[in-house]
Amino acid sequence: MDISADIWLVIGRSIGTGIALGFGGVGAAIGMGIAAGQASEGIMRQPARQGYMLRTMLIGQAVGGSPSIFALVIGLLIAFLGVRAPEEIGGNVVCALIAAGIAIGLGCFGSGAGCGYPAGAACDGVARNPRRSSQVIQAMVIGQAVAQSPSIFATVIALIMLFTPQTGTDWATMGILLGSGVAIGAGALGPGYGSGHAAGGALGGLGRWPRTHGIVLRTMLVGQAVCQTPAIFGLLVAFIMMYALGESEDTVVWWAKTVAAGISVGFGGIGPGIGSGIAASSGCEATASNPRRETLVLRTMLTGQAVSQSTAIYALIIALVILFVI
Repeated sequence: MDISADIWLVIGRSIGTGIALGFGGVGAAIGMGIAAGQASEGIMRQPARQGYMLRTMLIGQAVGGSPSIFALVIGLLIAFLGVRAPEEIGGNVVCALIAAGIAIGLGCFGSGAGCGYPAGAACDGVARNPRRSSQVIQAMVIGQAVAQSPSIFATVIALIMLFTPQTGTDWATMGILLGSGVAIGAGALGPGYGSGHAAGGALGGLGRWPRTHGIVLRTMLVGQAVCQTPAIFGLLVAFIMMYALGESEDTVVWWAKTVAAGISVGFGGIGPGIGSGIAASSGCEATASNPRRETLVLRTMLTGQAVSQSTAIYALIIALVILFVI
């Protein structure tokens, strides 16, 4: 069946928009539900403090909902962004639209869900210490902002794909686009969730031991920074494929290599991102409960995170071997 260029464009826009909003909104909804659940539990225990907790919940939900807004903006761009001329519509344009949807959809999933943990823990902390609500909210917003960094990486790659002129149809370009979308999309999922989990542990510690604010915040930021490593690897491979491969052969082999490299570094970073966040969460709670042991806890946390990140390094190595050796 002969399919016209306009139909191919509709196909690309439909799939790209669906993936962007379908996956991009899931994580934020989960995160906002976590915050609401913790707020409800806090109000049940301390009904007299419902005003503090309601305010904290709404602020946490507003900040945590940012990834879904990123997904909405990119989805609308995919759906309505103009194409210069009908004769320029080909497989490359279609793949760019779909790849942008993959990047933002998966990339916002983890950040949205992860932001629910600090918001929920903050509600619990305010219920315990309403006089410290400003301090708790400040720490919550900082933790959520860092957890959203991977979704910002994904947004940047999606925008580059949408605003870089794509013409014609060739296997190499289509593979680069799809591989880059998977690399940053899946690569941002784990770090976004893990960073939020780390912030949740920090807020949980502050809710019980509010005087350790400075020490716990420092431990949280260090732990979150390590959690970001797989997202940076995904961003690196995406840039390598888009700008540093040089002239690629227009063959299905190059399509397979670039897509496989994106799958390797992208999905290979999900586990390390989440695992590092679990380690950081426990490290923050331990620091809050015993601040005199901060150095010991921090050293143990970083050692555990480094070992957890080894699989992300393996995935990065395999991705580079696929691109430059095989």
